[in-house]
Amino acid sequence: MRVGILGSGRLGAPLGRLLAVAGHDVFFSDTDPARAAAAAAEAGGQARDGSPIEAVRFGEVVVMAVWWEAFPSVAEEVGEALRGKIVIDPSNPITDRDGTATSVAVPDGLTSAQYQQHVLGPDVRLVRTFNTKYPNELLELGTAGQRGGTRADMPCWGDDDEAKKAVMPLIDAAGFTAIDGGGLSEAL
Repeated sequence: MRVGILGSGRLGAPLGRLLAVAGHDVFFSDTDPARAAAAAAEAGGQARDGSPIEAVRFGEVVVMAVWWEAFPSVAEEVGEALRGKIVIDPSNPITDRDGTATSVAVPDGLTSAQYQQHVLGPDVRLVRTFNTKYPNELLELGTAGQRGGTRADMPCWGDDDEAKKAVMPLIDAAGFTAIDGGGLSEAL
């Protein structure tokens, strides 16, 4: 599968690496092109790098591996290219304030995933997953699972059942056991 990754930092780089090792075509992008190039080089395989809009156009599935608060600006930047796409949201409502991870209040009594669906718009097929492990754990646990070790559970949530079905094999390929957690209203 072709996977476009927006954000090649702490989460996007290891997730892309796991997917590339599993044989998927991965396209890294980042606001810092050098970081996207480094992630692609480290991932090997069919990995490549370029701009965020190129990553969105490339991907059958797009991973929004950006800070939770960055979703609105990223959605504005890539805009219409996301229409109809399956988008993986691995974000949590956390931001960096002066070097300290700080929780962000989710507006309107929504779950974080419901709010991100609102930000991205109704034409985006959002699936929430890869958000229940710390980035360093993601690579370690995924690699162990890919090599035949114990597989950690990785829940996914979404209101579009077909989108969830398309994402579950990616979860498995990344070395985890995919668990259907229900709709976005139930997402962690």
